Amino acid sequence: MSTAAKETSPPAEKDSVGTLRAFVGVPVGAAVVRVWTTVRPGFEGGSVRWVPEENLHLTLKFLGNIEEARVAAIGSAVREALSDTESFVATARGLGVFPDAARPRVLWIGLDAPALTALARGVDRALAPFGVEPSATPFRPHVTVGRWRPRAPRDPRLRPVLARWRDHEFGRFRVDEVTLFRSTLRPGGAIYSPLEVFPLKPGGNRSARENSRTG
Repeated sequence: MSTAAKETSPPAEKDSVGTLRAFVGVPVGAAVVRVWTTVRPGFEGGSVRWVPEENLHLTLKFLGNIEEARVAAIGSAVREALSDTESFVATARGLGVFPDAARPRVLWIGLDAPALTALARGVDRALAPFGVEPSATPFRPHVTVGRWRPRAPRDPRLRPVLARWRDHEFGRFRVDEVTLFRSTLRPGGAIYSPLEVFPLKPGGNRSARENSRTG
């Protein structure tokens, strides 16, 4: 994954009356989360705000504010689009930053699985009739694990730490469902609540699925 890619963080506006903030995403497997927690102490003491472990996910599509009355129709469209999609294994590999190490804003773990791009395209097609425009930048599958506070001082430890973990494999997990999430903004951070879960068809070997559950 190139560090030249841009992080498209959702803006911090509040829900309007009759609307909710939503995105389509994939939760990260527990095994990957556990490995990440062993690496994170290398960044402690800096100016990074960590994403809570329960919030770690891959965003396939951020919808922004949508009308609550359209949630059911959106869910039906996504479910239909993914009805023939088989589950698969994704590999979490490498730490990186957006936009670059000289002026970091986002810390991420890369995700490696060609099927993720196809999954994102399917969701894009399903949401197009609802006025959700496709992203202007190429899809770069990643999990945001932290964000630097505004005007944070440069940390001389950053480059060596990134170099150390650039090609590290954090584990694998089975992508066997996609979720339509509601994102509720709170002073302490966003709260993600599943609105609808879309199971994928069984695929691949079962042992990888069990590893993603148990680590």
